[in-house]
Amino acid sequence: MGAPLLSGLIPVQAFGIPPEKKSTVECIKDLNIRDLITQYRKALLEQFIPNMDKLVVDHEYGGFMCAVDILNRKTITTNKRAWFEGRGIWMYSFLYNNLDKNPRYLEIATKSKDFILKLLPKDGSFYVTNFTREGKPIGNTPGDIYGNLFVAEGLAEYSKAIGEKQYLDQAIEIILKAVERYDRPDFEYPYKAEKRIQGPRILGHWMILLSLSTQILRQRQDERIVALADRCVDAILNHHISKEYGVLTEALSHDLSPLSDLIASQYGDIGHGCETLAFVMNYAVLRNDKSLFKRSSDEFKRHVEMARDNVFGGHYYAFENIPANTFLLTKVRWLQEEIMIGALILIEHTGDQWALQCFAETEHYVRDKFVRPEYAFVIDSGDRKVEKHSSSRAEHYHYPRQLMVSLLAFERILKRNEKPSGLFS
Repeated sequence: MGAPLLSGLIPVQAFGIPPEKKSTVECIKDLNIRDLITQYRKALLEQFIPNMDKLVVDHEYGGFMCAVDILNRKTITTNKRAWFEGRGIWMYSFLYNNLDKNPRYLEIATKSKDFILKLLPKDGSFYVTNFTREGKPIGNTPGDIYGNLFVAEGLAEYSKAIGEKQYLDQAIEIILKAVERYDRPDFEYPYKAEKRIQGPRILGHWMILLSLSTQILRQRQDERIVALADRCVDAILNHHISKEYGVLTEALSHDLSPLSDLIASQYGDIGHGCETLAFVMNYAVLRNDKSLFKRSSDEFKRHVEMARDNVFGGHYYAFENIPANTFLLTKVRWLQEEIMIGALILIEHTGDQWALQCFAETEHYVRDKFVRPEYAFVIDSGDRKVEKHSSSRAEHYHYPRQLMVSLLAFERILKRNEKPSGLFS
């Protein structure tokens, strides 16, 4: 194993606001953005990307083999998944489009695109969950909606990278076909419940559909996608927030009415809730909709505060039982990163004091608990203290996205002399 900063990840001391200064974050300048830019670029381009190239990218068949022992740096299985192909195509295309015009990134994205598109079901059904390294389906049970949606996300960003609109067209087609299946009364998804119903409405589905719609609308105005985005926002803000508890719930009936199932109705999906509300804020920025931004940012803050672990730091991803105030104690890294992205949206456009503190504290928590120099990739999840944790996945979506989205926001903020955009003034 080489020197930690050459082969591993940057240790916590290199990142963000030092622990002893966390309480002094009062304005944008206190974030030390220039230092963060240097550190984030190093983490992304000198640690993460080289380790992806060595351990995850399949240079022979195309695609990504994400089952990796991140401590011993060994492949656990060469199986592939539609989720991870789509996410990888998106990540390399976004990196190319926004931060580093390295043609190697397009080559990797292209080989993954070629690998996964030939496996796309022609009848509009969902990808099977897993494939062999060579692309043979493992089993014949369809996977979930997310596989198709992440492939669509990858294709949309890839289309921008290579300048061929056919891939954006295909992304839109995949999304609309997925929505058709989602709208069927016999649609199934394994949400948390004592007894599941067919045709549920799922918060995470609206979340990804809204994220994809916003990305597509930044490239092309399409009234079908506008209608889809508005439909997602309505479902999220006007239906999934429980009228009894004021918490975003995971599942609703097909007609968007609350479920009578006690377990489902008392389960609070605050992890996806925080991520979803950040996506709504992002859509409000696209639309320049002050009212929507205010409503979604207020709900974002409230859900982040509900999710906060005031004893050991970080945020919980779910209420196991809302009225009993019991949480699932597993700490997942992706939630902390999505909270940072949401906080940074607020910082960029309003300079919000709460968001500044939230970003600084969460940034420190992630580097302290999930980034270890001896590991090739960030830790995915762990117990409440992140003392016992996972070590079998190379995560290539939330982590690099937080780095890349933050870098772009930092550059925009610096161009304004570290002042808010004033978009909603």
